[in-house]
Amino acid sequence: MSRSMLKIISLLVVVAVLVGIATACGAAATPQTVIQTVEVEKVVTVEVEKQVEVEKVVTVEVEVEKQVEVEKVVTVEVMVTQEAEAGSEEPEAAAAAPEDNPYRPSNLFEAAEALKAATEGQSPPAGAKFAFLTNNMSPFWTAAQIGVARASSELNVPIAFQAPTASDLLSQQLSMLETFVNDGYTGVTFSAIDRQAPAPIIEKAVEQGTIMLAMDSDATGSKRAMYIGMSDYDAGRAAAEAALEIIGKGKVVGLVGFATAQNAQDRIQGVNDVFEGTEMELVEVLIDDVKPEVALSNAQTAIQKYGDELAGFITFYSYDGPAACQAIKQADKIGTLKLVAFDAEPETQACMEEGVVQAMIGQRVYFYGYLSGYSMYAMSILGQKETMKILDPYLDEFGEDGKIRLNTGIDVIKADTFDQYKAYLESIGIASQ
Repeated sequence: MSRSMLKIISLLVVVAVLVGIATACGAAATPQTVIQTVEVEKVVTVEVEKQVEVEKVVTVEVEVEKQVEVEKVVTVEVMVTQEAEAGSEEPEAAAAAPEDNPYRPSNLFEAAEALKAATEGQSPPAGAKFAFLTNNMSPFWTAAQIGVARASSELNVPIAFQAPTASDLLSQQLSMLETFVNDGYTGVTFSAIDRQAPAPIIEKAVEQGTIMLAMDSDATGSKRAMYIGMSDYDAGRAAAEAALEIIGKGKVVGLVGFATAQNAQDRIQGVNDVFEGTEMELVEVLIDDVKPEVALSNAQTAIQKYGDELAGFITFYSYDGPAACQAIKQADKIGTLKLVAFDAEPETQACMEEGVVQAMIGQRVYFYGYLSGYSMYAMSILGQKETMKILDPYLDEFGEDGKIRLNTGIDVIKADTFDQYKAYLESIGIASQ
């Protein structure tokens, strides 16, 4: 047998042995691999299921938070007078609403009750809808928004709450007024950025039967049916009298949003009239076009410009108080520079607690919203003349326009009366106004 043949036979033997080994071992090896793969897949599957469970928990938490927020809004839309009669499980809240609280405007509650009684059991025209339009978007308007929401809920009519937000607030506000009129709104209440500019729109609205009311800042001389708000001139005088008591003498600078607004002009005039013949002077009023960052810059500039001659600030718009407060703190002049601020929004209240603000001139902003809703509603049912007759005990003379102002009044809040004021706010379910 040749050497080549021996090599071939040897190779065949080796192959046979290997095949035998493969046959003996292969059947057991393959299933083991499959089992391991399946086990790995199961582990991965379990981990994915756990992740889904975690996502579900997170979703539930978010939904619960939203439900809580909605419940708070619903609670706010309950009349406080009804809560007081029914009793409360929170004794502190119930005790916070005594009728002898000096900040409780009993006449405004009475005016609302008079309108309710006069319209009880009656309905507005079919499809009636109303609108409430502010002059900007700021925390100042939160109380009015709550008042609007309560009126809307109690009357079961839609009242849209809107505010201009564009860089040109006046142009946008006029455009929004035109839209309300053209869209056939039953009634519109608004705060005029310019006292004269809305007149043509108001005239058109009245001609087609739309109820037009002004609040906060009047559209002087127009055909609006009524103005709901405080006497801005008297509020200016109150601010000046507070400054005389707190500061005594020296130069003060004013901060304001709009130079064209009736409320700004009248407040400034009131301050100047009281200061005449005294040792105090309103040396200038800086305009910020309702931009808080500009108000802060204006306050900082005044501190640098007048130096030690500056005795303090009188701020005429709600956000101006916090701006002046910040500038005073930055200049390390707390207690040296005094601050009399219009409105009692949250930041201004905080500044009073810090000792930076010595007096706040408060408006009853909640009633701007609440009484606007009820007045428009009553006029849509009873007519303008009959509604004004019902409100007559609560109206006062308003220049050449006659008895058309529902005077909401003024609150002067100082450190020693601040707790009483906060108790009143709590009693009607609001934090500021």
